[in-house]
Amino acid sequence: MVGKVGAGREPRLDRRSWLIAAGLGMGVPTIARSSDASLTPDESKARDEVMARAREVGLDRRIKLHTSPRFLALSDASEAFTKQALTICEDLLTDYLEHFQGRKFAVRPPSSRMTLVVLATPKEQIRFLGDDDEPDDADPVFDPDANRLVFFDLRAGGGAYRTNRERGNTVTLCHEASLLIFENTGLLDPDADVPLAIKEGLADLLENRPPVGRWKAGAPNAEKIVRLHRGKDASWIPIERLLADEKPFDDPERYRDAEAASWVLIDLLIRSPNHLPGFQRYLQAINAREPGSRLDLARKHLGDLDALDKEARSTAGKWRDFFEKAPEFEKLRR
Repeated sequence: MVGKVGAGREPRLDRRSWLIAAGLGMGVPTIARSSDASLTPDESKARDEVMARAREVGLDRRIKLHTSPRFLALSDASEAFTKQALTICEDLLTDYLEHFQGRKFAVRPPSSRMTLVVLATPKEQIRFLGDDDEPDDADPVFDPDANRLVFFDLRAGGGAYRTNRERGNTVTLCHEASLLIFENTGLLDPDADVPLAIKEGLADLLENRPPVGRWKAGAPNAEKIVRLHRGKDASWIPIERLLADEKPFDDPERYRDAEAASWVLIDLLIRSPNHLPGFQRYLQAINAREPGSRLDLARKHLGDLDALDKEARSTAGKWRDFFEKAPEFEKLRR
């Protein structure tokens, strides 16, 4: 097994998991199918919308269409980078479907190719999105309104992963692509009131993967384990607060702690046979717009939130203890 937390057992992270979590970058490109294969009407519409926006901001001349079986990319980045991004997304989608369908989540393959906009620099992303960010503050994003991922090569700059931009390319792409996948495979309804903690926790469950090849979804997230350790002296963000609204994520001093707590919560809900059925009913209720407030639905389907919070807090403590003891984290403890 890649890693596990169980009753009476310490968390474990095998060496392959650690090496992938800690150090790999985009890797050697693998070939994704890139052709002028005919697009469906929906795919053609998505392509045309991207190109229309690119023309508005003067980015259309270098943009080319690349396709893989389940994604299309409009890109002005290098062909190698674009093909590798498509390959990562294909592997991510395959592993996600295997993991979630195997646990009886109501998910299905996407009905058409999902859209990526792959740009060479953060400046181009700012122009494409019409943002007023500085290039050093830009981050790749899933745009839910347009139902597409806008992604740039972090090696050219941006706000994330300043110390390891190659690894950041993989993690950020997988995180944002996961959000795109959730809303196109039935896991999360695009128009439902899904707490940000649920979205981010689910994406955190899938972001920690290699740049090449298949990977078991749900492997321990080393970055979140490190954050749990570094935030050990900060107050724990209660599960009820995470599910009630997005305020913990709006706090610049605490949003990393909110992300780590969200990962702990989702990992617990999916890993635990006692919690999994209730979590599946909870997602179905949210998607179906079942009447009730966010916390009403959470209590109805997830049970006693104070008890759940106590269990999540205990699990976070086990991950902190693991960080203190595991040789894989020795350099980070110095």
